[in-house]
Amino acid sequence: MGLREYVIRRSIYVFLLIVAVICFNFFIFRLPTFLLGVSPLDLMISPEQRSTMPADSLQFLYQNYGLVPDPDIFDWIYMFWRYVVNMFAGNFGASFQSQRPVMDEILARLPNTLLLMGTSSIVAIILGIWTGVKAAADPGSRKDVGAVTLALFTFALPVFWLGMVLLMVFGYMLPEWTSATFGVEIGFPQFGTISYEVWEVARTSPFGALIVAGDVLHHLVLPMITLGVGGYGGYFLYMRNNLIDVMTEDYILTARAKGLDESQVLYKHGMKNAMLPMVTVIAITFGFLINGATLTETVFNWFGLGRYIFDSLLLLDYPVVQAIFMIVAITAVLANFVADLLYGFLDPRIKFG
Repeated sequence: MGLREYVIRRSIYVFLLIVAVICFNFFIFRLPTFLLGVSPLDLMISPEQRSTMPADSLQFLYQNYGLVPDPDIFDWIYMFWRYVVNMFAGNFGASFQSQRPVMDEILARLPNTLLLMGTSSIVAIILGIWTGVKAAADPGSRKDVGAVTLALFTFALPVFWLGMVLLMVFGYMLPEWTSATFGVEIGFPQFGTISYEVWEVARTSPFGALIVAGDVLHHLVLPMITLGVGGYGGYFLYMRNNLIDVMTEDYILTARAKGLDESQVLYKHGMKNAMLPMVTVIAITFGFLINGATLTETVFNWFGLGRYIFDSLLLLDYPVVQAIFMIVAITAVLANFVADLLYGFLDPRIKFG
């Protein structure tokens, strides 16, 4: 079977998987209503308030959230159809808490999450691959053992604990020490995405965009380090182990027998082939970028989707959680699909069938 047939088969598989995700996403958040008869409006309006509300106001709430009181099987079909149509139109309903469209809330936080997750992932991937190659070049050496120990240590670190330690050291202790010693407070912000006072200055300055960008990067340093350190160990271990396995292959022995320099064997033949499994890992990682890092964003009070998911779960804001779950699931499925296609282009040994 050729590449064209493979792409068609994978596309059909991805389509069916997305349909299954859509169905699951619709019913999982409506199980309380389906099994217990608990309406999502019960999360916003107490029975006492509902008993005193005018009928037209209550009817407006049901229509606004796409709900039907005491739904039967035909009402469920109608709600599912309306849910699918609205979803493809980018309408995920309104938040129970803010009463604003969920998509507006997501888009307001999405750039911050992509900035944080993108920078930390790129740093972790580059450092993990580079140090993994260096360690695999001399397996069993002190350098290799030390690098593996460090990677396992960072891989096992609780991300939220590391974030709190960095906050304490660089967000509190360092500014206190520099202020007492030099009279100038040097450190990193303890929370938020941008400082309020900087925002006020930037609004009246001709260099407002540069001021805001600099302050955002200042806030970004600690959460980016936290996520970068947390992700580094996995990339390092994966790259090192793949490369060590590749370096035992017959074509590596053939390259050495031809008299090629060891660096050429390592980078031109070994690393190139060891990178193939990394494609899937990196693609899936970027597929989940939109999800954000819930614990890290919560620790640093970062205005992103991770913190938004955490707050929405605490407040039982189901439209928000449902929308983010759907976006993350579809993004992950498509990222995995792209990784499968890249395999065929990067490795001519792969036969589609």
